Amino acid sequence: MLAITLPLLWALLATMGFGLLFRAPLRDLPFAALGGALAWGAYMGMRAVSDSDAFSYFAASIAVGLYAETLAGLLKRPAALFILCSIIPLVPGGGMYYTMFYAVSGRAPEASSALFATLSAAGAIAAGLAVASAIARIIWIKKPRPFFGGKKE
Repeated sequence: MLAITLPLLWALLATMGFGLLFRAPLRDLPFAALGGALAWGAYMGMRAVSDSDAFSYFAASIAVGLYAETLAGLLKRPAALFILCSIIPLVPGGGMYYTMFYAVSGRAPEASSALFATLSAAGAIAAGLAVASAIARIIWIKKPRPFFGGKKE
């Protein structure tokens, strides 16, 4: 149980720290922090059932995107506020570090492998957020009114 809750707690705290550092409104900070825990929980859950790191990032970013879009509609705030904070636990900072470390050390094969993994993760995150945004627009968009005749809603 501790092996599951402790990483979620760290993700929540890291997201809250990021939100404070970048001056997110205090009234929205708990929701953003919960989004960070959701992001890491979704990533860990998908990582447990899939061997693909990129797919895990993709699924977790879809969860974050839908969470942020839902909160944006409910709280009447921009979704970007929740997305930017909540996505922090997924950012592949370690991969970027190791890419540079291997490159500077002259270990080209390891550098290219780490670069590919990092770019795959970043691309999966971006694609997942785009898919979530598209899904949210399809689900929550209002139907247009007819111009001539027909029932008025």
